[in-house]
Amino acid sequence: DLLPRWLRAFDDPFSLFRRRVWLSMKTQPLRGWHVQQLRRIAISAHAREDVLIFCDSDVAFLKAFDCGVFWRAGRARLFRRHGVLADDGHDEHRVWSRNAGAALGIDPSLTSAHDYISTLIAWRRDTVLAMCGRIEKVHGRDWVEVIGSARKFSECMIYGRYVDDLLDGAGHFHGSEEFCRVHWTGEALSDDEFRRFVASMAPEQVAIGMQSFIGTDIGRIRRLIGLDR
Repeated sequence: DLLPRWLRAFDDPFSLFRRRVWLSMKTQPLRGWHVQQLRRIAISAHAREDVLIFCDSDVAFLKAFDCGVFWRAGRARLFRRHGVLADDGHDEHRVWSRNAGAALGIDPSLTSAHDYISTLIAWRRDTVLAMCGRIEKVHGRDWVEVIGSARKFSECMIYGRYVDDLLDGAGHFHGSEEFCRVHWTGEALSDDEFRRFVASMAPEQVAIGMQSFIGTDIGRIRRLIGLDR
């Protein structure tokens, strides 16, 4: 595994053993979505590529896509929605941003109004490694232990705040266009709703995502996008 041995997975009796929970003496109890985020950070210590591109497992590509859009003159593209956390309706994201600042050792009075959360995004591997080093230097503990001590966290927020608040954007350029159109919340879409969802993709969007918690059947998605005839 990419994560320390002391973080162990167990079948969760509270979900009638349908899901797993990751337990240790060093973190809060963690769910699969927490561990997925930690692994996204941890892979940088094993990969050789300079830039890592991430998308969620519930994403389907519908158009050709050139990954070169993530690299410009030696700088990686950092997804950022500028200032949106100052608006109403982003309470959870503000918590994630605040916890990201705490993990990074940023003065609590220096809050951020930017949102960095999306799928189909890019990170610099050297920046991720430096970010983990910063967390461990500030807290004197393994970065997994630090981040996992708060269950409300976002790996995108941690990386974004590290780049913008501590590096002043060095090695990156900002982009606000989302390349993947995602159905984040609500009910599973009907076939007609799904087709309308796809038809309303913005010109720059090349993929669609159905948030896994919604429960959309993967086979139906494959049929609707033409993978299964």
